[in-house]
Amino acid sequence: MADTRYLKKRRQTWYFVIKIPADLVAKFGKTDITKTLKTRDLTKAQADRWPLVTEWMALFDVHRGTRTWTPAEIEEKAAQEYLDTLALLAEYGDDHENTSIFADLEQEKLERDGLDDLEYARTSARLKAAIGRKAALSGSLLEAPSTFGRNAIDLTTLQPVGAKKRKVGEPFAEAARRYLEETQRDPAVRLTEQTRGQYEATYRLFDQWATEPRLDSVDRKQAALFLDKVSTLNPLWGRSPLTKKRTFEEIFEEFGNHETGLSNRTINRYATALSMLWQWAKRRGLSTGDNPWTDQHRSLGQRRKTAKFPFSGEEMKTLLANAPEVRPAEQSHANTIAWLSLISAYSGMRLNEMCNRKAADIRQLDGVWYFDITKAKSEAGDRKVPIHSKLISAGLLDFVKHHGAEWLFPVLKPGGPDKKRSWYISKRFTEYRRKLGVVRADPETGKDRVDFHSFRRSVVKVLERARLPQTEAAQIIGHDREGITFGVYNPEGLDIHALQQVVEAIKYPDLE
Repeated sequence: MADTRYLKKRRQTWYFVIKIPADLVAKFGKTDITKTLKTRDLTKAQADRWPLVTEWMALFDVHRGTRTWTPAEIEEKAAQEYLDTLALLAEYGDDHENTSIFADLEQEKLERDGLDDLEYARTSARLKAAIGRKAALSGSLLEAPSTFGRNAIDLTTLQPVGAKKRKVGEPFAEAARRYLEETQRDPAVRLTEQTRGQYEATYRLFDQWATEPRLDSVDRKQAALFLDKVSTLNPLWGRSPLTKKRTFEEIFEEFGNHETGLSNRTINRYATALSMLWQWAKRRGLSTGDNPWTDQHRSLGQRRKTAKFPFSGEEMKTLLANAPEVRPAEQSHANTIAWLSLISAYSGMRLNEMCNRKAADIRQLDGVWYFDITKAKSEAGDRKVPIHSKLISAGLLDFVKHHGAEWLFPVLKPGGPDKKRSWYISKRFTEYRRKLGVVRADPETGKDRVDFHSFRRSVVKVLERARLPQTEAAQIIGHDREGITFGVYNPEGLDIHALQQVVEAIKYPDLE
């Protein structure tokens, strides 16, 4: 029977597991400690567990108050004392006598009774430093000591208790936190909440997998191994609300070794998120080495795209068949969809632009009613879009006056990672469109070739067929005007009456 004390096997990998004593469960907030040994070899796992057993048993004693320091902590402090003493003795120069006196004094201290474990180890470190210094002055070279304390030998493995490696450099988790904070300071360049959430998940996974690394301790091999590991995760692993509370081991236990795993596109997103963090850290002087994530991207190959189209005349007729109510008894999603569809068909406005409008954004200038669009996705998106005569005759102005709410469409609620007011209504429109049979599947990819944005495409289509110059259509649609002549020398563009003429050019023969 194999000895598997303190061991547990999960998906071919061995883990170290130790129960927390009942009297300490409240302090630790859990019942056991689990740590991956990163090996599938039982023999190696059996050997690697014992230093962990020794360290945790000592740590339990520390929490009980029967011990102040663990053996590993004592060795770490003594190792630093050894280095500090060598630096001190170097100030004596070639003075053999003072070095010998120093060694004799430390020897006397070491022979006294009553030294606690830490002071014993520190005294031993000073003595060994003095002995090494004396040997060097005599032309001999002694091997640097590996242990200093009276409990420096693990009685189970008969090996020295390893001093904890001194970690230098910026902690990865701290760098990730600072990087994300900086990216969000400027609204013009900040990440969307969805992208930020993806970055945070990636950083959390790597930090736990690599056991809280420092930036300069991560090399290309480790980076590649991490991407190989996460590539086997179930593509839906991050959708569980419990994900943020799970450790990497728990996530991999639940979602690892999936049959298909993550797509190369998703893996590349992880590599990009990590690479951008390292680039930022290098600029700040927080990392001095090479970026371990450079050239770690996976091949994507050629992926057939699904072309998106404007609505046909018949599709437009079907979608706009039900006129929106001007004075509804109560606000509803169905009536909101009707208004949004009609407005987009006769303005080319984006869905979120309409959903973000307040009643105060419907204004009048020189006798022309218009939508005042601000805080759009681009500078060109901030614009004035005159209200088409079809919308006025449909009762849009009366609709706004009737409900008297702050928002143009008060029934909408923010949703999704970025809290967009278009989040839920977009899904409702898709259901509504498909229920009406307005679906155009790509025979190659199977994906739909029309969506809400097809209203906007339809506007561009009719404006082009009306032979309007692109620079004029762009001012209604919210695109940049290309070229220097108009874009640079006339940044204000057309006046409100000229813009109204462009909007009135939006006509659909099938709806007349």
